[in-house]
Amino acid sequence: MAAAAKKDTVWIGFMDIVPVIGAVREAVELVLALYEGNKAVIKEKEKAVENLVKESLIKDVKKLTLSDKPAAAEVDKFSGLRNVREVRKERIIEYMVKGGKKGTKPPTPAEQKERQKRVEKIKEGVLEKIRILKPDFNQELKFELGRSKRGEHVFNNNILRFHSKVLTKFREDNNNVLQGCNQQAMNDLGRHTLTLETAKEIQTEMVVDFGEDEFYMNANAVVYGVYCSALREAMLAVLRRINPDDVTPEKKQRVNFIIDNMNNLEIYVDELAKVKWIANNATIWTRFDDVRREVVKMYKTDRGVDWCIDILHSVAPLFNTSGSQTVGRDR
Repeated sequence: MAAAAKKDTVWIGFMDIVPVIGAVREAVELVLALYEGNKAVIKEKEKAVENLVKESLIKDVKKLTLSDKPAAAEVDKFSGLRNVREVRKERIIEYMVKGGKKGTKPPTPAEQKERQKRVEKIKEGVLEKIRILKPDFNQELKFELGRSKRGEHVFNNNILRFHSKVLTKFREDNNNVLQGCNQQAMNDLGRHTLTLETAKEIQTEMVVDFGEDEFYMNANAVVYGVYCSALREAMLAVLRRINPDDVTPEKKQRVNFIIDNMNNLEIYVDELAKVKWIANNATIWTRFDDVRREVVKMYKTDRGVDWCIDILHSVAPLFNTSGSQTVGRDR
């Protein structure tokens, strides 16, 4: 990734509580290194900035490919250089309000103990949700404790692409037959049914930043991944019947069972990000609930079992002509 920020983002670091903002990461890091007096890093960043200036004389900064890796020179464990983040311009003030240098004080034993309790409680909650689908699930869960450079999404972004991926897989498995189908109609069937406003909010606005001194673990990625995999397979099992009349009640029930639990348990919502984003604000809570209702409707009504059956009604004539019926692993 280029060290130059994208047109809608900047790089932000802190000298204690004083923010340092710039379009180029190395420039921000150089200021922080000068402030902290780290001579090795100063030398490294001065060279990087010098190279950046030279490059900019012969081509546009957007074409630069400077490394986005941490400095090769050793950086103190609690240095502000460890917390230089890329932040969207509309969220600069929100990020600055959090204040300066994160992680300047190591957690006390009591804080470490309390944090571990929270981790274990979240793990138990994730296991409980997973075992609704897989009662015998006993795999070791691995969670991401790091932060995304662009913040944590309240709603998992994948909900905007999930159904398209399911349909794409079905089409790939039956490409020899489905080449003759109406491609535009198939593309339309694969799109999400959320409003453009809601989709944009999910992607760019319903996002929060957790500071290094704030508790966060990406538990949602684990449980959402399990549920997505299960729903994907359940939907493909329906689609593989090809003839809508051949879809058994059990297969429909499996799809509905997974969707109902996804909706009731808000599997696609990052609970920690949700709490931080709403922040006890009634207006924001109302907006969250409006988006949630749209997502529930999409999964249950617009892109549920009936969606699978609609797809089969669209493609069944092609399979009847080719003489193919059930396909894939589900026969």
